[in-house]
Amino acid sequence: MMVAGPLPPPASRRDSPRTDAEPLAFTRTEFLAGTARAWGATTLLLVLAWAVLTGGFSLVVGTVVIVLASLPAVVIGSPGAYALGRLLRRSPRVGAHLFAFTAYGALVGVVTTAIALRAFTGDSGDGWVGSIAFLVNVPLSAIGLAGAWFITMRRALRLDAAGFGEVAPTPDADAAAEDALDERYRVIDPGRRRPQRPRG
Repeated sequence: MMVAGPLPPPASRRDSPRTDAEPLAFTRTEFLAGTARAWGATTLLLVLAWAVLTGGFSLVVGTVVIVLASLPAVVIGSPGAYALGRLLRRSPRVGAHLFAFTAYGALVGVVTTAIALRAFTGDSGDGWVGSIAFLVNVPLSAIGLAGAWFITMRRALRLDAAGFGEVAPTPDADAAAEDALDERYRVIDPGRRRPQRPRG
């Protein structure tokens, strides 16, 4: 007879670094996922924006230029984003994180645009081409980086709440007892009895 009792507590997520002291901490895997999202979102926003501004004329060439410029931006901007996230990991205020990553995304946009203008056009950014490039690239870089941080943060907290991820196994006392009995007392199938020889 089975007696109903309290259910075992749900297994906790072993790989979550978030605690009461550091509510918005993150793992290396989560940071790399956020970096990939930031790169993908920012690149897509820039490609679409420049395609609209040029009437689709620069869709192919502009996409190549943006991708070539965005890869160094990831290398340059990732260490600063990691340091910023570590600095803010103890703050539970999402607005403060969004503001910080928006500002940092704008800074990365300024640096990347200045380098791209110098490398691809030889423009120092003082002319009208440079002005338009900064006007388009900087806000979209800020939006892409902050949006990627927000999506990554929400996903991590949702997984924490659901208990997904690498889950520590919860011991089941009933299953362990049944396994022990199965090992100790093996059931013999009556249909597989050995034939008995007749007595002489």
